[in-house]
Amino acid sequence: MPKVEVPFGPYHPALGEPEYFRVVLDGETIVNIDFDLGYNYREIERKVLTFTWPKAIVLLGRICGICSSAHTQAFGMAFEKINSIEVPKKAHFVRTIGAELERIHSHLLWLGLLGENAGFDTLFMKAWGTREHALNMLENISGKRIHYNYVRYGGLYRDINREKIRFLKSELSEMKKKYADTDELFRSNELMDDRLRGTGRLTKKQAKAFGVVGPTARGSGIRMDVRKDVPYSAYEEMEFKVPVEQGGDSYARAIVRLDEIWESISIIEQSISMMPKKKIEPAKPVYVSKEGEVSQVVEAPRGENFHYLKSGVQTPKFFRARPPTFANIVAVPTMLKGGTMSDVPIVISSIDPCFACTDRVIVIDRNSKTTKEVSI
Repeated sequence: MPKVEVPFGPYHPALGEPEYFRVVLDGETIVNIDFDLGYNYREIERKVLTFTWPKAIVLLGRICGICSSAHTQAFGMAFEKINSIEVPKKAHFVRTIGAELERIHSHLLWLGLLGENAGFDTLFMKAWGTREHALNMLENISGKRIHYNYVRYGGLYRDINREKIRFLKSELSEMKKKYADTDELFRSNELMDDRLRGTGRLTKKQAKAFGVVGPTARGSGIRMDVRKDVPYSAYEEMEFKVPVEQGGDSYARAIVRLDEIWESISIIEQSISMMPKKKIEPAKPVYVSKEGEVSQVVEAPRGENFHYLKSGVQTPKFFRARPPTFANIVAVPTMLKGGTMSDVPIVISSIDPCFACTDRVIVIDRNSKTTKEVSI
């Protein structure tokens, strides 16, 4: 039987963002797969070089609607390092709460979409219903349900008072009850078990070779988490486990995320109880920086989020972000080889890709058949 090339994307019901995958089939079996980036390129790394410092951190929160906190924290901490800015202790705890709420809402959004891709709509509704509580809490902290933008150089956009803390405790209690049902629904469902176990397998050795990060790495038995390895904000004072699974398949990556939600809930509870009661003033805008260069990593919901900043006086001189999907997507062809076409949306979903974060533009020289990344 001749091999057949099947296009998957760039616009496809299983892809929330445009991306193109070329899947080569021999009968029902995938023998090769490749992908093209560049359908959602927004030139943020270039644009930010023309932005003043207060505007720059707002723009970089727009790299990703789901990981907005992770990007503003990474960039904010890089700026604070260059300028030796001290952050109030209470602000560290609030940043930690915000980061963990973002992790919960990201994982529940992913879980719902996974259920939808697998034909399990009940899981979709349960997961997204539970996620509403995380969004309510993020709105309570920042005033927004998306692109929260509560991080400022040297602190926060605004303090959280006793009333807001009472609201956090109430919402967190309700979310825990709903999430217990959602967690049980996933783990006890035979459909999810059949669809995920054994699909998209990535061994520990392969995961190390590709340099994957986050739940994708931890699902293949690699114990790595920036919050533990290089603690920031209030994580050094937190007690939590790093969930790791040895299966290396789509099911293992799902279980890692489910377990991480419980750990995130615990971190939020600890942060609320340990947070100083003293009121802090909103951080004032900073318009001038020292010149310098620094890198900063944080643990975004999808894994290690890396920012490199070279600062000028009034604007950044150079900026580069390497979000986690950029590290994880290279492993997808290996995960899919030997599988079937029906595995494609499940396996791609299992790394929780964000193509808007990942997209880069390349120049293709048709004469020499070489490619190079666009210079910015």
